[in-house]
Amino acid sequence: MDAAMVAIDRFILLVRDLRRNESGMAVATALMAMTVAFSFAGAAVVYSANTQRGTSRDSGSKQAIAAADAGANVALMRQNQYSKSISATNPCIGVSGSLLVVTKAEADGWCPSVSGTIGSASYTYRVGPSTTACSVSTSCIVSTGTANGVKRREEVTLGTSTVGGILSKAGLIGQEDITLENNVDVRVGVGTNGNISLSNSASICGDIRRGVGKKLTFENSASQCSGYIKYEGNETLPPVSSFIPTNIATVNSNSRLVKCTTITSTSKSPAGCQEDSYTKTWESTTPWNATTRTIEPAQNSTLTLSGGDYFICRLNLGNNSHLIMGATATVRLFFDTPENCGIKANESQVAVENNADITSSAYQTSEGKFNVPGLYLMGSTTIPTKVVFGNNAGDSQFVLYAPNTNVYLENNATFKGAIAGKTVYLSNHATVEQDEGFEPPKIGGSTLYSRQSYVECVGSTASPPNASC
Repeated sequence: MDAAMVAIDRFILLVRDLRRNESGMAVATALMAMTVAFSFAGAAVVYSANTQRGTSRDSGSKQAIAAADAGANVALMRQNQYSKSISATNPCIGVSGSLLVVTKAEADGWCPSVSGTIGSASYTYRVGPSTTACSVSTSCIVSTGTANGVKRREEVTLGTSTVGGILSKAGLIGQEDITLENNVDVRVGVGTNGNISLSNSASICGDIRRGVGKKLTFENSASQCSGYIKYEGNETLPPVSSFIPTNIATVNSNSRLVKCTTITSTSKSPAGCQEDSYTKTWESTTPWNATTRTIEPAQNSTLTLSGGDYFICRLNLGNNSHLIMGATATVRLFFDTPENCGIKANESQVAVENNADITSSAYQTSEGKFNVPGLYLMGSTTIPTKVVFGNNAGDSQFVLYAPNTNVYLENNATFKGAIAGKTVYLSNHATVEQDEGFEPPKIGGSTLYSRQSYVECVGSTASPPNASC
């Protein structure tokens, strides 16, 4: 634009000169100069306009691909949120007014189009719920973003797993940060959506997955064993409510822990009482408080659970008390929410301390048997609670799944199995390991979807939606 102004100034000076000089040569010279000046001015204006259009289109292109990616993320989130509701007959999540609804696929095999906005940009996505629509993947998402008149299209292919599948990828998992310090020894894979911090001779002998864009730090002789990898990635940990039995409140094994009021040679009352084995006399002490729904064996005692699913609020083990899963049982302890249990912020729902432990009679490595009890805590998004293993807690064997609960292993606590918590903190010679051949329980529950691949497509529209991707 500076060149244009210079040309205009020259033109004005020439016009003034013409008014003083009427010679023919002066007129011709002035006209030629004026033509050149306007050529420069026009070129400058065109260049400026093209530059502005290019900048605007480049910005729109970046915003459009970001909007397309946002649309794919929204679709993925909804697939996981409603995975328990979709089926082969109704495999899609559609929109009806302001509500999300489960619906059928359209005639082309793809789910109905869903649109949304993000800032000044917009997105439209369609989900391909089967290999028929997505060619090779279990399912896929094609999302188109639009910004400043520019459209960009991308395809994201999805893989599936279950909760048990996630636990088989790593033995120590966090939704948020994982902290290991003071000679902690971890011999399993570690994964989190947050940061990972190791310090003071803490070590991990396993692959390490940190959250996308998060940090992995080693300080003061902390290390990872050779032969393992470090990488970024996020995993979805579904709530326990997605796989807990719907009738758990009324159909459970809690009655096995109830102290009998009467016992005869032919019957016991109430029905099913004292079915679990307890080394203390039930008359003098009981391991179960039905009012608070707390399992708390007496010190120096052993409680053997041989039922199925228990529905409790707390588990307290201390002073050489032991909880054992019977040899022929498959025990699952489901923990109700802090709200329903009257548990206050930062209180423990599980405490295993002072030489107490949780073991399994069905855990026989020499026979290739790795059956362990499962502890599944619903937790809360508003009331922070915790699980604590510490003070020489023994060689415990179980699976802990508590995506809304903070987990602490401290002071020589030793653990075999798999742990998933909101945050995970290990310190002071705590150990986490798995014996060769160990597999976590087949928890089942909702199918989980995660990104497997991403590719940008050619053109803003296509039929089918993933053509030219």
